[in-house]
Amino acid sequence: MLLWSDLWRRPPHRRYLDLQDRPRRLRAQVFSLLTLVLGLAYLFWLSRLAVRNSAAAYFLFLTAESLSFLLLWLLVFDVWHLRSHRPEGLNPDRRWAVDIFVPCSSEPFEIIRTTLQAIKRITYEGMEVYVLDDGASRQVARLAESLGCHYLSRPGSGLPLQDSKSGNLNFGLQHSRGDLILVLDADQVPVPEIIQRLVGFFDLERVAFVQSRQSFFLPEGDPFYNADRVFYETMQLSNDQANAVVSCGSGVVYRRQALEEMGGFATWNLVEDFTTTYELLSRGWKSIYFPYALSRGLAPTTLAGVYRQRFQWCLDTMRLFFWDNPLWKRGLKWPQKRHFLIVMLSYLVSGLAFPVFYSLPLLVYLQGFSFLEGYELPYGVLRLAYLAATVLMFYYLFFHQEPLKQFKMLCSLFPVHALAIGAALFYPPGRKPAYRVNNQLPFAETGRWWHWAPHVGLIIPHLTLPIISMWQGWAPPGLVFFNSIFSAGIIWILGDLALAVVERPRWSPAMDPRRVYG
Repeated sequence: MLLWSDLWRRPPHRRYLDLQDRPRRLRAQVFSLLTLVLGLAYLFWLSRLAVRNSAAAYFLFLTAESLSFLLLWLLVFDVWHLRSHRPEGLNPDRRWAVDIFVPCSSEPFEIIRTTLQAIKRITYEGMEVYVLDDGASRQVARLAESLGCHYLSRPGSGLPLQDSKSGNLNFGLQHSRGDLILVLDADQVPVPEIIQRLVGFFDLERVAFVQSRQSFFLPEGDPFYNADRVFYETMQLSNDQANAVVSCGSGVVYRRQALEEMGGFATWNLVEDFTTTYELLSRGWKSIYFPYALSRGLAPTTLAGVYRQRFQWCLDTMRLFFWDNPLWKRGLKWPQKRHFLIVMLSYLVSGLAFPVFYSLPLLVYLQGFSFLEGYELPYGVLRLAYLAATVLMFYYLFFHQEPLKQFKMLCSLFPVHALAIGAALFYPPGRKPAYRVNNQLPFAETGRWWHWAPHVGLIIPHLTLPIISMWQGWAPPGLVFFNSIFSAGIIWILGDLALAVVERPRWSPAMDPRRVYG
C-alpha cells in the first residue's frame, strides 16, 4: 500500500515540478500581496465617499467592487501553490477490475461509435465496458453487442429516465461489479493508456476519484474559451494540493466503495459531477487531479450551446451556495471550503457585479452627474494602480493560461449567470430543475443573432450615448470624456463574444472533429 508521502520524494522541493514552479510562485505572491494592499486602499477611499454621498448608485458601485475584491482575496490564498503529478502516473501494486461507463442520451450515432471503438483500443486487462443508453437506440444496442460491450437501457428495462445522467450512472452501478469506474461521455475519445496511467493512485488510501485534464476539439482561436485553461491548468492543480479537486464528469475514475458509501452518484443537482465531488470530500474521501489530457471530446460551437452549458453549471453551483453552502458544510476543511467558494463567487461577480459596472456609466450620460465628479484624479490614480497590480497578479497566478481571455468570457456571460443565480433561489431541496441535453448540434457552424442581443443591447448605448449626451447637453464635456473611458473598456470586453457569434468557426486539420467522428 502506498502512502501519501510517496507522492513527494526529494526535499526540500519534494513535489514534482515544485522547484521549477518556484520563480512563478514567488512573483505571484509578491503581486498578489501588492494587489490586496492597493485594493484595500482603494476600497477605503471609496468608503470615505459614503460620508459625502448617499446616492444609491454609489452604494451599488461600492458593493460590486467589494464583491470583486473578495473573489480576488480568495484567489490570492488559493493559487500560490500548485501540485502536479508525473505524466506516467503511479504503478499499481494490484490489478484493479475497472468498469467503463459510457452514458448516452440520443447523441448522433457516429459520435457514439467513434467513442466505443476508441474504448476497445484501451490497453488494460480486466476491464468491462457498459453502454448506458437512455436513448434506447437499437442501432447503439447492435453496435455495443458487435464490440463486446454490455448494453444497458433504462427505457428498455421499463424504468423511467429519472435524475438524467446521474440516474443513468446509478443504473450502471447496480448492474456492474468492478472495483473502479471510469466514466466517459459519449463524445469523449480516450487514449489507449488512460486506465493504466490513473489506476495506480487508488493504491493510496481513501482516494475516491482521479480526474484527468479535459481536452476538446476546438476551432482556431477558441472563440468561446471552451479550453478553460485557467481552470484545467491552474485552478485544478491548486485544488489538488488542498484535496478539493472538482470532478468534471468525464475522463474520471471513481472508487466503487466511495460511491456506494454515499449511496451512489449524487442526484440532488442537474448533473452529478460537482455535487458528487462535494459529498465525497465532505465524507473524508480524497481526490487527485492528473493534469494530462487522456481523452478529447466536443465542446459547444454556438453561443446557444455555450449558454445552455454555462447556465447548467452555474445553476448547480448556486443551488449548493444557497441551500448547502460550503461555509456550513460539515466535514469540509477550511481550504476546501475556500476552493468551492471561489467557484461560487466567480458566478456571483459575473452575474451581479459586472452588470452594475456596465450600467452605471450609462446613467451618467443620461443624468449628467457622477458620484465621482470632482474626484476623478484620485480615483484614476488608485484604480489604475489597483488594476495594474491585478493584471500582474493574474499573469503570474495563471502563467501562460490566457487569464485575459478567461476574464472577458466571465464578463460576457453575465446574462446567463444572472438568470441562473435567480433560478437557484426557486429550486430548494426537494424541487429539482428540469434537465436539458447540451450540445445537441455538435457540428453547427453559426448561431442566431438574438443570442447576442444582451451584449449588443449594451454595446450600442455605450457607443451612442456619449455623442448624444454631448449633443443634447445632458452632461458636461469633461464628464463625458471621463465616462467614455469606461464605455470603451466595456465595448472591448463584450465585443469579442459578439463577433464570435457571427463568425464561422475555422478548423485546423488536426482539430477538426468531423475528421474523427465522421
